[in-house]
Amino acid sequence: MAELDGIVLLLGKAKFAGKEIGLISEDGVEWGGNEPEYTEVTAAQTRSVVKKVLKKAATIDMKFRLIELKVQNLVDTVGGTADANKSKWNAPAVPILKEGIFEVEAVTGQVVTVQKATLSTNISGTIGSDDPLGVDCTVSMVSDGKTSPYSIDNTAVAAG
Repeated sequence: MAELDGIVLLLGKAKFAGKEIGLISEDGVEWGGNEPEYTEVTAAQTRSVVKKVLKKAATIDMKFRLIELKVQNLVDTVGGTADANKSKWNAPAVPILKEGIFEVEAVTGQVVTVQKATLSTNISGTIGSDDPLGVDCTVSMVSDGKTSPYSIDNTAVAAG
């Protein structure tokens, strides 16, 4: 899809810790978080800001809803265990936080890779309506402040 010229559209698939997650609701993966915070240093002599210093780095969170609640998808995202037949999922005794590489592949050919991410989850929704029961997932980017925390690989450009 070289005609899109770098525009990232349409979720192809998502992977966490090397495993494909499963079907995600039509809302897709929402990229959000908090903006960085800065401290402004003001000088008495100039009565104006002479320097702006990073106080707190930005946070980047990606949110989505897993709607394909197959046993292995639940184990891979929420944790817990599968029975011997892999037909029954047992939730973990306490909520867990998973850590790994998160990848989002767009149909337009780009791959967003978060090198170090945490995955937190919560099951919610309604049984008996148009809103299926699902797992609300939040992937938070973890950065050491020294290396690039994420990348966007424009594979469509190379293919086009």
